[in-house]
Order: sequence, then structure tokens, then C-alpha cells
Amino acid sequence: MQACLRNATNLDLELTYRIVCNSIKPYVTKIWGWDESYQREIHKQKFVASEIEIIIYNEKEIGLLIVKESENEIYLQSILIEKKFQNLGIGRILMEQIIEQANSAKKTIRLQVFKVNLRAQRFYKKLGFEEISDLENHIGMEKTAYNT
Repeated sequence: MQACLRNATNLDLELTYRIVCNSIKPYVTKIWGWDESYQREIHKQKFVASEIEIIIYNEKEIGLLIVKESENEIYLQSILIEKKFQNLGIGRILMEQIIEQANSAKKTIRLQVFKVNLRAQRFYKKLGFEEISDLENHIGMEKTAYNT
């Protein structure tokens, strides 16, 4: 399996929007409904290329990763993989790398997942994440990586 990351550029606005649509649109639709013009505008407003890494698998741009690191934690803001490339082990490999990074730095990893995305919740639980909060539409999860 050939998976790697590259830094996003300002030219990746449309690519990242395509990834969002092809990964989380069903969940957003289920929770709030999907208004195409609104979603495009929000994506454009929130797009910060310097914070995004593009996931490349077999030379195809198939996902994105946004990780924010502070002194005490690694916050996984987004790991999105287009639907047709899910269940190939790509997310697991990336998460194992993040967990290894957290182990080395003795940091906790935190994230939020849609309540309606039961697959993602199971995925993170298999990796040792525990539920720490129950919000209106999200479940907060964390893993104190160095205690594994």
C-alpha cells in the first residue's frame, strides 16, 4: 500500500471540497441537511491550506488530514478519506503514526466524531480511544497514547 501526505496549497480548495463531499456529506445531511451553496461558502471561509495535509494513495489524492498540536495534546481536527477509498487500512496507518507521535511526545490525542457516524466511533475505539464527552451532534474522544 502506497499512502503518503503532502502539504496542501491554495490551489487545493476544490480538491478538499470534493473530499469533504465524498466522505462526510451523508452525515452532515443526516444531521443538518445539505445546502450546496452554504457548504461551499463555509468550506471556502474555513480553508487554510497551511493547516491541511493531502492524503495520497497510489498516486491519487483521496483524503485530507488536519492535526493541531499544542504543548500537551494532539488534536485531530479532521481525517477524511473519500468513501471509495475507505476500509483499505489507510486511516489506520495514519492513526498509528499519530499515536506513535503522541507516544514519543507523551501527549494525549483528542478528537470529535459525529454521533451518527458509528463506523468512525468503532474505528477509534479499536485504536484505544475512549469517549470523554457527549455533545449535541458529536462524541468527544481521547487516547492517552503513552499509557497503551
